[in-house]
Amino acid sequence: MGYFQQKNKFCVGETIEVMKPNGDNIKVKVKSLRDEDGNEVESCPHSKQMLYVDLGVELEEFDILRRREKV
Repeated sequence: MGYFQQKNKFCVGETIEVMKPNGDNIKVKVKSLRDEDGNEVESCPHSKQMLYVDLGVELEEFDILRRREKV
């Protein structure tokens, strides 16, 4: 489970992309989200919210999470 500060809203169940510093991009599904107090949440609607996220993959320093906007 990774701990990070988010910028844009995303939700449990959504597919997002992990951008690695080496150029690899990995598509993953958000399995769970917890706020900084450890409470389960379904989404993260507040900019700069600190969260724990379970993506089923190990996150590393400098990874960037990106969601695709639906057009």
